[in-house]
Amino acid sequence: MPELKRVLVCANPDLNYIDGSSIWAQTIALVFAETGLARVDFLAKSTPRRDELYQPLCDHKNVNIINGARETGIVSSMLAKRLDHQEMAEVAVKFDQKNDYDVIVVRGYDIAKSLLDNPMVFQKCWIYLTDIPQSVEDYSESEREEISRIARKCAQLLCQTSGFRDLWKALVPGLPEVKYKLYPPVIPDIESEPLPVASRQKQVVYAGKFKPDWMTLEMAEIWPEIYSKHPDAQLRMIGDKIHFDSEGFQQRMKRALEHTPGLKWLGAMSRDDVQIELHQARVGLSWRDESMNDTLEYSTKILEYGGAGCGAIINRNPLHEELLGENYPLFANTQGQYINALDAALADDELAQTAADQLMAVAKTHTFGTRVAEVSQWLSSLPGRDNINRPAETRKIRVLVAGHDLKFFTPLQRRLEETGKFEFLVDQWTGHNSHDEKKSLELLPQADVIFCEWCLGNLKWYSHHRLPHQRLVARFHAQEAKVPYMAHAKWDAIDHIAFVSEHTRRQAIEVFDFHQELTSVIPNGIDVEKFKGVKKQGGSNFSLGMIGSAPKSKRLDRAVDVLEKLLEEDERYNLRVKGMNPLDYGWILSRPDEVKYYRELLNRINSSPKLRRKVVFDPPGDDVPQWFSMIGYIFSPSDHESFHMAVGEGIAAGATPVIWSWEGAADIWGESSIVRDCLEARDLVVKGEVDHGLNFPSSYTLESVAERWEELIFGIVHKFNWR
Repeated sequence: MPELKRVLVCANPDLNYIDGSSIWAQTIALVFAETGLARVDFLAKSTPRRDELYQPLCDHKNVNIINGARETGIVSSMLAKRLDHQEMAEVAVKFDQKNDYDVIVVRGYDIAKSLLDNPMVFQKCWIYLTDIPQSVEDYSESEREEISRIARKCAQLLCQTSGFRDLWKALVPGLPEVKYKLYPPVIPDIESEPLPVASRQKQVVYAGKFKPDWMTLEMAEIWPEIYSKHPDAQLRMIGDKIHFDSEGFQQRMKRALEHTPGLKWLGAMSRDDVQIELHQARVGLSWRDESMNDTLEYSTKILEYGGAGCGAIINRNPLHEELLGENYPLFANTQGQYINALDAALADDELAQTAADQLMAVAKTHTFGTRVAEVSQWLSSLPGRDNINRPAETRKIRVLVAGHDLKFFTPLQRRLEETGKFEFLVDQWTGHNSHDEKKSLELLPQADVIFCEWCLGNLKWYSHHRLPHQRLVARFHAQEAKVPYMAHAKWDAIDHIAFVSEHTRRQAIEVFDFHQELTSVIPNGIDVEKFKGVKKQGGSNFSLGMIGSAPKSKRLDRAVDVLEKLLEEDERYNLRVKGMNPLDYGWILSRPDEVKYYRELLNRINSSPKLRRKVVFDPPGDDVPQWFSMIGYIFSPSDHESFHMAVGEGIAAGATPVIWSWEGAADIWGESSIVRDCLEARDLVVKGEVDHGLNFPSSYTLESVAERWEELIFGIVHKFNWR
């Protein structure tokens, strides 16, 4: 199968602001991707923050999003950073050097000018310009020379209309005809016959930017006059991009949106939601200032109105007359004509339906599927990539690790870093639900993948703050099912949760009822190599060991009970407990039942002549392999565990496990090491021998676990199309 073409979309519109130009940028990326012939990189002008336009890109298997703000090296202000035209060009050049694109789609005159200095890049560019003077007479001699360089050096000129094609021909005579490709606006495919106008509510819709020349303030201010004649009508205005073009406009526009009777301001909406609104509308608004009547471009919204089965009030100008004919019934240039047209559209079903039918006929030639078919032909005519030497992709996946306790993750992080494929950032939380939010916000936009170690407040916070292009994965241990944080997480923002054991996953699904297909079981990884050189000290076969004794569910009392019974057999037995004194934990001191448990247990040990010299508390530290040189039996007397790393470390260090039958224990560590009570534990120790050759489960080695995490992260990243 031929290798997919590589396409970069480098366009000036910012998808964090919704208007026709940003929809164009999103749509052309989706069109190229939907051909199935190309893999598309989309260069984001600012850090993606909003789902309305970014989510369809994130969801498409052939689209990757490049966060341009990150590529410029700005960290502290990344969320607010918007690339200028020079920076957009620089990032495009940088990625072309790495990826050797077949096509670079460029929208924006200033970006195109900046790219001219890189001829090897520019010769791949398909240029789409609407922000240029639309009359030959408006160009100075130097501008004419510059526009000629663009036209002659680029690969293709994408023209929105035949008028733009004629402009290029006039500006740069003699270009071959194959240089021009018509690329008019694109609307969603028309899935079914729309509801007749007469069956719709009297809803008038405007969707787009709010700008003086777009007459949006006049639309709102005129509405009360229309509303007085049609009290059952409503003007619904969609969008949140209010321009600063003239003094006081933004304030007046916002006031009109918020306080005009019969007007509902819906704010920003996804393209799909806008379509729902249009399919319910009787008429759409695309009235512009008369100064724009000489334009060579037409609004995508005109086509979207038509595709949704409603007419639109638009200016009478040569372009629109060519598009719709001179007899289209809802042309309006002046304010009086606009009022009359809107009144007629609301009152006259037949007239409104005629306008809708005329627009529908045009819309059917501008659908997404139509454009995909055309672009497929264009791509098929390009040379194949099969014999091209492509540069290796070198940028590492940036993983932001967030959590309060990273002791289990740190060894895994080191192994993943050693692959050369990952770069890690760490957001160290101070507790289950406490962190430096300013630091978290600073780290957030730098990441491709967010990894929440433990599913606590960290997962809750990041699920509500992750950016559309990012992936969010988490590791669930056990205690998460007993605290409220997961219940408050934003479930649809979480891409994957890995559990350290099957029984933990089963319990969590019962509690939280999330989809099993978004989960996996990956055990904790144990660095076996670290324990291979451990040499047992004399007498270690009489030493019982525990790592960690808090909370009380760790059941230190059971280990003490077993020790007491063993001392009846042989006075050489002892119990070593590695870790902090339980009463040194602040959270233990806040739980009266825990405090009572430990004080009674410690008093029992200290008051017993038999026990007080046989129970040793070793301090916490990184000397676990050395500590295991003293240990013959590793105990897991807990009421419940998710996995229990200490058991695996003990096996790796040559200690024999003694494990109470907590749920899942036999599945994880095998039946031979399971006991049901203290007597069975005593018998296992007395009758058994320390098995220094016990086989360690290969699936629990750090190497094996790191490989599984590498596969998971890469799978999620490429499923959702990262670069």
